[in-house]
Amino acid sequence: MTVTTSNQLIHLTIRVPKEESAFTYFQFESNEGLCFYSTLESSMGQGYRDLDIKGHVSLKSEIFHVIEKLQEKFSVEILTEEIIEDQ
Repeated sequence: MTVTTSNQLIHLTIRVPKEESAFTYFQFESNEGLCFYSTLESSMGQGYRDLDIKGHVSLKSEIFHVIEKLQEKFSVEILTEEIIEDQ
């Protein structure tokens, strides 16, 4: 039996209001292991924060579930959505 593992990642860039960024970070941290995220430097000093998010493609629906729940509370704009190869 051959077991193959996918090395594909979902890559997202989302934009959230600056005042909601701490709550957004908390939500991703509380779902430990779901994805990795970082704030893009280009959004610093703006009224928003752009987050670069990467997670295994098998967790795409769970990542989007978190984003959809956030969208119920405030504006979350998806700037980038793509599948990339894990390096």
